[in-house]
Amino acid sequence: MPTTPTPTPVRGVRRISWDLLRVFAVLAVILGHVTHQGALLHPELTGYPVRVTAQFGAAILLVISAFFVCASLRKGHPGRWLWNRVARLVPAYLVAVLVTYLVTRYAAIRFSGLPFPPGLTGFLFGVPQGLPTDPSPWYIPTWADLLANLGMVPEWGYRFEWFYYLDGSYWTLPVQLAAFACAALLWPRAWRTHRVTVGLLWALILVPLVIRFAIVPPSLEPSTHQKVVDSVFYGLGLHRAHVFAIGAALWLWSKERLAHWHVALFVLATCVAQDLQVFPFHRELPQDAQRWPSTIGFAVLLAGVCFAARGPDWRFPGLRRVAPAVTWLAGISYGLYLVHQELGYILARALINLGVPGWLRLPAVVAAAVLAGWAITAGVERPVHRWLTARRDRHRKPEEPQVTDSEPVFVGGGS
Repeated sequence: MPTTPTPTPVRGVRRISWDLLRVFAVLAVILGHVTHQGALLHPELTGYPVRVTAQFGAAILLVISAFFVCASLRKGHPGRWLWNRVARLVPAYLVAVLVTYLVTRYAAIRFSGLPFPPGLTGFLFGVPQGLPTDPSPWYIPTWADLLANLGMVPEWGYRFEWFYYLDGSYWTLPVQLAAFACAALLWPRAWRTHRVTVGLLWALILVPLVIRFAIVPPSLEPSTHQKVVDSVFYGLGLHRAHVFAIGAALWLWSKERLAHWHVALFVLATCVAQDLQVFPFHRELPQDAQRWPSTIGFAVLLAGVCFAARGPDWRFPGLRRVAPAVTWLAGISYGLYLVHQELGYILARALINLGVPGWLRLPAVVAAAVLAGWAITAGVERPVHRWLTARRDRHRKPEEPQVTDSEPVFVGGGS
């Protein structure tokens, strides 16, 4: 891999290095959910030829997102920039929530061997009567789950069993929107000198660790007070603040505004913070991914982000041939994240009921996720984004786009 520092490429030149990182990270998320996390939630979803137990993909996607927040935010008005982000992310998310709710309601009732409540309202919100006849019944989402997910607040209530995530991947969107809003608010401030900015980035890494381990230590049997603190801590995304910090630090480094030794300290601190935040008990729990493969995988991909940020674009043998496919997959990565997990579990269970073996089930689920990701990208994300931004800018003087299609600013996944 090339390591010679070169200036950041000119605007409009697409770099395959970023696309490769995005695709590798999102595929790691998908394979981890399908082959490992699925069996933890639904014991029958086993039998795959491989099992990916490392958890690092979404964290790397958030690092990349933070890097390009800095690259794009400096080129235009923060309010307009933030609206572009919201217009791109939220409509597709809301559609995905509605689709996931409807499909999961139907599938969970069928898989559990329960009768459907009568009428449309009964199907949408009713409680099936009787006991499940299937030995592995599925959780049937409720109207409270639907409203909470549409409002992006499941993290604030599931510990109290008020409502639950419809899809475990949905935690990333409110975290990312909060980070975008904070970036837009902080960016134009006159007091935000270079020294203050670097201090804020260090605070994003260190303060959450102090809160998590010194002020309110984690507990396997949390009290009500602990649950409240955890809901606030995770609801605000403080457990992932370090990945936004390192993304911004790497952007400063790519602009030669941060020394090599300083960015090396940032990288080391981020890897430590990632391990502590994902594994607060310093070991994996039964519902977790494996600790050291996750931490090492994060560190290796973070090194790849460093090379992409400061080095020349990658030119591996044969890369040009697969570049169009890599670029296409990178372009639908947000839609892919929205639809791959819970809907993938449902498809996997349906294929099990049909007797499809694991070695065929895995590529079928991945291919279906790619197809669904493309559908929501082409059918919802892009056209609605164009419509919403065109309405806002109709009476404005045309400006240079703040973000080109090659800039990966969105993320998803569950790690």
